[in-house]
Order: sequence, then C-alpha cells, then structure tokens
Amino acid sequence: MGTPLEDIRFLADSENRFAALEALAAGPRTRAELQSATEASKATISRLLGDFERRGWVVRDGHRYALTPLGEYVASEFIDVYDHMATASDLRELLPWFPLGELEIEFDLEILTEARITAATPDDPMAPVARVLDIERESTRTKTLADKFPEPCVDARHEAVVGGTQTMELVTTPTVIESVMASPCADEFEDIVAADRTTVYVYDGDVPPGGIYDGTAYRIVLDDRDVSVGLIESDDPALVDRLTESFDEYREASTRLTASELRDGRESMGAET
Repeated sequence: MGTPLEDIRFLADSENRFAALEALAAGPRTRAELQSATEASKATISRLLGDFERRGWVVRDGHRYALTPLGEYVASEFIDVYDHMATASDLRELLPWFPLGELEIEFDLEILTEARITAATPDDPMAPVARVLDIERESTRTKTLADKFPEPCVDARHEAVVGGTQTMELVTTPTVIESVMASPCADEFEDIVAADRTTVYVYDGDVPPGGIYDGTAYRIVLDDRDVSVGLIESDDPALVDRLTESFDEYREASTRLTASELRDGRESMGAET
C-alpha cells in the first residue's frame, strides 16, 4: 500500500475521487448515484471504488457503497483541508487589503478560514455588492457603517425597514447624505430616516464600510482605488465584539440625523434654486 503522501496525491490529483469521497461522506451511495455526483463514466466509478476498497476506505453492502470508519476519518480530514485551501484561495486577493491593524485584536487567521467570503471575480465583479444587498434586504437587526449609500442600497433598506420589520442603526458621512439627497431616491431615504425602527447618525470623517447583522460581523474590503474587492462575514465572537465596539465608537462621535432636518435641508435647497 502507498505512503501517506501518495494517498494525498491520489485524492488531490482527481476531482472525481474527491467528489466521490465527498458524496460518500454524506451517506451510502449506489454506483449510479456516484456517477451523478461526479459526472464520471461508469468505468471511472468502477475504478475509483476499487481503489477505495483496496485502501480500506469503503465497503460494499448490496448495491450501495459506504465509508468504513477509516474512510470516514480520511474523508473528514481531507474535506477539511480542501475547505481551508478553498478559503485560502479566496483570501489570496483580499488579505492584502483587509485592515488587520485597524481591528486591534489578537487576530488568528483561523477566524477568516471559518468566514464566509464573497470575492469579486472577473466573471462576477459585482458579487460582493450583491451579497451586501442581500444582507441589507434580509437582516432583522443591523448596525451599519456606510461610506456609500447608492440607490440599490436605499431601495433594499426601504424594502426592509419601511416595508418590513428590520431595525437599523446607520452611521454615515455628510458626503453620503448629500449624495443621497441629491439623487432620485431622496424621498425613500427620508422615509427610512423617519421610520420608528431606524436611527441614523452622521460622522464628520471617513468610516470603514461594514458592520453587524443578526450577530454576524461583516467587512467590505476595498482596494487602493476604493473599489470593493470582497466581503468577509464571520460570527467569530472576537471579530463580532471588535466590530461592535468600532461601530459604537463611531456612533458616539456622531450626530443624530432626523427626518425634519432632511426636510429642512431640502426646502432650503429648493428656495435657493
């Protein structure tokens, strides 16, 4: 029988072997079910099952194949390694821009390996933005630091807060407020600010985009051109606590914005024009 490195190479060199092992980790499978899971030929499935049996990883029970205790151990450990490497691949482009120094915590990279990562890719450069909109639309309680508040975000928040039951605390900047109130969605934003479940604060300076939603911390990762390259979400207590503290610090240094102030500002702008 081969060495440990040879067994690792055996699994890593074949997507079909890994997919079959992953399918078997979920429960016993027939050859046809493994074919469907891997999209491999009958001959390939027959060959890899033979290889698994020779290694003591699977046992046949009628028409179904199941992992042995050794096979379960191998599957659990290898799938875990695969998941970590998949996360590392996602982090490769994001980590240089992730503000580790700003968080001021004993940061263990394991926090990020357990995180949900949405990276911008050539095929889907807007993936992080789409995920942020999902958060804004679907969350129950949010604390948000916003350096931008474009029309899709206003629409999502209006749907969630005014048309739904979301409770939102928002800290943003004067520049963002001015931009929103000069846009076609000014009325919607005013409705959001006026809602009973909303408190909006204005911070005189820059804010790092991100926040907390339903007990999960998230941070939008920007590159040196101020372009969103990814979104990192984690329910790790250390990260949630630090981003909650960060939000509270910005909120305490901010001024509360009211709907009447927005209306007064719009009226004065109208009078000037």
